[in-house]
Amino acid sequence: MTCFEKYHPLLSAHYTMDWLTMAKLKDVFALRNDPLVAAISGRERDSSIEATAHYVNQSMRLVMADRALLYGVTARDDRSFCGSFCLWNFSENKTQAQIRFEVLAAQASRPVMAEVLPRMLGFAFFELGVTQVYALLPETATADVALLKANHFTATSTGRTRTMPDGQSVPLLKLTLAADTVKNDPRYQF
Repeated sequence: MTCFEKYHPLLSAHYTMDWLTMAKLKDVFALRNDPLVAAISGRERDSSIEATAHYVNQSMRLVMADRALLYGVTARDDRSFCGSFCLWNFSENKTQAQIRFEVLAAQASRPVMAEVLPRMLGFAFFELGVTQVYALLPETATADVALLKANHFTATSTGRTRTMPDGQSVPLLKLTLAADTVKNDPRYQF
């Protein structure tokens, strides 16, 4: 696998995936400050724009160290920030990785990740050589779980829970996809 730093921007039919540093900080903060998005992703909510700036800087350090790829997703028609997509938690031999994707509530009506997900997975599988990806989601994140299942992911229980903003603990699912499953699907070709 080559240096992660060179992998930007990536394009799909309607979206550009580029470093999070290319997005407006206030837009990234709006995403990172949303308590539901944070809970679904299993991360802390950013309570200040300074916390978001620290996160963006730390993310770029991980990219430069070849430990993660974190992209801001922008609509090409109006250049609006839509969300983020991350490949991280790579196995030691970089054949497995975790994905995490987040979409701004204001962009929920757009099929952002329906288009971005196959493109980014094809990139992970056929450019980076990853053989398996997984996502960890609460089972109540029904839209995200359905999107992954529509893209050939299989779900298994982790036996763990995740606490949502309303204080409810919900079962956590591990959704997994192997490169061989989509190797002949043209939506994933990179």
